[in-house]
Amino acid sequence: MRAAVVRRYNKVKIIDIPVPKPEENELLVKIDACGVCGSDFIEAQVWAKNWKRFGHEIAATVAETGESVTGISVGDQVVVALSVPCGTCTPCITGHPRKCNRLIVVEQGGFAEYLLVKDYRLLYKIDPVLPAELVCLTEPLTVILDAFQLVNIQARDNLLVVGGGNIGCMSLLAAKALGINVLGVLGRSMDSRLTASLDAAGGSFFPWHRFMSMIVGVSATLKQRLSELSGKLFVLHTAPPLYISKYIDALPYDSTIVNIGLSASRKKNAITFDASRLIFKRIQLMSAFPVPCMHLSQAVSLIREHSALFSLLSTKQVSLEQLPDVIGSSKGTRSKIVIKIY
Repeated sequence: MRAAVVRRYNKVKIIDIPVPKPEENELLVKIDACGVCGSDFIEAQVWAKNWKRFGHEIAATVAETGESVTGISVGDQVVVALSVPCGTCTPCITGHPRKCNRLIVVEQGGFAEYLLVKDYRLLYKIDPVLPAELVCLTEPLTVILDAFQLVNIQARDNLLVVGGGNIGCMSLLAAKALGINVLGVLGRSMDSRLTASLDAAGGSFFPWHRFMSMIVGVSATLKQRLSELSGKLFVLHTAPPLYISKYIDALPYDSTIVNIGLSASRKKNAITFDASRLIFKRIQLMSAFPVPCMHLSQAVSLIREHSALFSLLSTKQVSLEQLPDVIGSSKGTRSKIVIKIY
C-alpha cells in the first residue's frame, strides 16, 4: 500500500509498505480522506526528526476487524480519535475519564491507503454516512469544543477569535451552531473563507494595529467595542501564542483567554509579559487540548445538523501524490486541504 512519511525540514515521500493484518481488538481501516492540519506543517518543520507516518484528521471505512471487535463492522464509516480513556484506571472508574492515566493512543498515519487501529474504542461510527471532506473536520472541531467546554461558555457570552486561519474560521462556525454570541475576529487580513464564516456567524473583522509593519496592538475600533460589552468575554486564541501579549491590555475585567495556537517557531510560542497585567484585571489564561478526546459524538452531531454551515469552510481536495508539494509550500495553510485517497 502507499503511505506518506515525513521528516524535518519539510521532507515528505510516498513509500510502499505491506498492508497490516488486524489481530483481536484491532481493525484495518481504508482511508477515504485525511485533512491537512496546521500541526502537520509543524511536524514537517520541527517535530519529525526521523521518517514517520503522519496525518490524523481521518475519514475512513472499516476494511477488516479482529476477532474481539464488537459494535463496528466491515463497511462502516468511521472517524479516528487521537486518544480515548482506558475505562479501567482509578480516575476512569471513579468518574473522571479526563484524568485517565492509561490513555489508549492511536498511531497516526492517515496519509495512506490503510491504517491499522490498535483498539476499536479509538473509532467512532458515523451512521448515516457523511461526505468524507466533512468527516475530516470532526477531529479539529473536537479541539474547539474542548476549549468551549473548558470554560463553560454559554450562549449569552461573547466570543472573540484571534487568528483567521482554518481553525479560527471553524471556531466561528461552531459558535454559530451552538448559539454563542460572536464579537468577531482579530487577524491579519480577510479572505473569502473568513468572510463567509464571519457573515454566517454575525461577527466583525478587526485588523491588528501595526507600526512599521510590526503588530503592536489592537485597533481603536476593537478597543471601543470591548469597552461597551455586557456579559463575559472569552478569547479563543488560534494564532501563535506570542501575540497574546499584544491585546491583554485592551480586554475588559474578568475576561478569559483560551489558547489553542501553536507555531513551529519557539520564539512565536513564547509569551512574555508582566503577570500583573493578568492579576489586576482578573484575566484568566488557559490552554485546551482534547486528550483524551471526549467530544467526537458532539462534533459529528454538529456537523450533521449544520452541514451547510460547515461546508462554508470550503476544501481543496488533492491526491496523496501531491502531499509533498502541499507540505513544502507555505501557501498550503491558506485553505483547508484534504488529501483524497483514490
